[in-house]
Amino acid sequence: MDDWKMDLESAKKLIKFFITGYDIRNPEKHPFVIAIRMKQSNDLIGICGFGPKEELGGSAEICYFIDERYSNKGYMKQIIPKAVKYYFDMTQKEFLCALLDENNLSSKKLLLNNGFSFFEFIYDNKMLKSHYRLYRNKFSDRYQK
Repeated sequence: MDDWKMDLESAKKLIKFFITGYDIRNPEKHPFVIAIRMKQSNDLIGICGFGPKEELGGSAEICYFIDERYSNKGYMKQIIPKAVKYYFDMTQKEFLCALLDENNLSSKKLLLNNGFSFFEFIYDNKMLKSHYRLYRNKFSDRYQK
């Protein structure tokens, strides 16, 4: 993914973090990340996953990234509901969190369109972020009918 560049040492640390903490059966306690690929070419175009974040009320944070060449084409709109369903199916948590820069209008729209609601402003890594939440019952009402 061309626009997600990092030096080799940073990439090794990130890969080690995912491998050592990975447990697909327990996304409540371990990071869970899936690769998003194009069916036709098998090219990696993004990721979506969850990471436990106790400071967000004991829930997890959803994270997602898509290569800029595939942005604003509706791919994440398809992925997010499936990923959230997996999270709620695999955990007993009552809500899922998302942190974002309020100026990231595409991401904000994506979250709002998937039932997330603004919760509060918080500092995350010394940066002011918007904290959004999606509650299990709101998700169930929206997608389980």
